[in-house]
Amino acid sequence: MTNVTKKNFDYDWVNNNTFHHNYLVKSVINILKDLNTSDTELLDVGCGNGVLTSEISKFFKYTTGIDLSETGIDFAQKLNNEKLNFENISLDEMIEKKKKFKFITSFEVIEHQYLPDDFLNKIYQLLEDDGIFLVTTPYNGYIKSLIISILGKHDWHFNPLWRHGHIKFFSINTLTSILNDCNFQVIKKRFSGRFYPVSCSMMFLTKKTK
Repeated sequence: MTNVTKKNFDYDWVNNNTFHHNYLVKSVINILKDLNTSDTELLDVGCGNGVLTSEISKFFKYTTGIDLSETGIDFAQKLNNEKLNFENISLDEMIEKKKKFKFITSFEVIEHQYLPDDFLNKIYQLLEDDGIFLVTTPYNGYIKSLIISILGKHDWHFNPLWRHGHIKFFSINTLTSILNDCNFQVIKKRFSGRFYPVSCSMMFLTKKTK
């Protein structure tokens, strides 16, 4: 079995559709505009091509985006400026730097993780005490799943042929549960794209607890 590291991981940013950026950025901005983050450094985990990270960086003092995909970071680094930087670096390497952040985001990443609890534990290590973690993931629920099946879209939605595609499918309850288990207190829950209960994604604003 091949171990996925930043040396051999490469998400296809040319052929994979990232249309979710269009609805997510509006929803994320609606959350951030109510928070006082102008003096806060942001770490965006799994920043991909950097487009969404760049859009929200204006709410923060300084923003760092990281991703395992060299192709994605090649795109993202074209957006670098004095308040925004992108790096092809793993969470483990960030932890080794012993730098902590007051605010961490991760958009549509956790569903790609074989061990999402391990992923969250690493996020926890990078957060300052009482730090904030904003996470989004595709929404899965009974009515949405029923509609997908009725429309014959099962193979499209749960496509096993998508390289580095989704391998975890979270509901409100399962995402809440794993966040609580990893010592994150959920502050807000929001939906993004379409309308509930057929929303594209769900967004959880959380706080690190001791």
